[in-house]
Amino acid sequence: MAGRRDTSALFDVPAGKRGRVETALNRSIAAARKSKSLDEVDAAALGLARAQARGVDVAEAARDVWALARIGGELRETLIRLRLDPVARGARSDSFTDFLASLSAPVVTGGPAVGDPSGS
Repeated sequence: MAGRRDTSALFDVPAGKRGRVETALNRSIAAARKSKSLDEVDAAALGLARAQARGVDVAEAARDVWALARIGGELRETLIRLRLDPVARGARSDSFTDFLASLSAPVVTGGPAVGDPSGS
């Protein structure tokens, strides 16, 4: 007698109503297509991102923190590869990020330059 194959999933992802993450992803995809930053070759990755977004919404609704963290991390990686993540696009409008970047900039205080013989 042949053994039965286990077809159970880690958790069920129902079809139907979109959650907030999937809705936000769809808006991001529409904006990226409008700006022509996505090509037809990105279709498979977009499909993966949509499935992951649905999984995030389902895990969040079920309050399954392990699944949410795991799928959320995978979705983030997919968004980076699709250049739908602000950091991946090089967007820098964060004041905290600007502050951290300014820490590495030299500060000129008005004194003579190092090694300047006239400023003895």
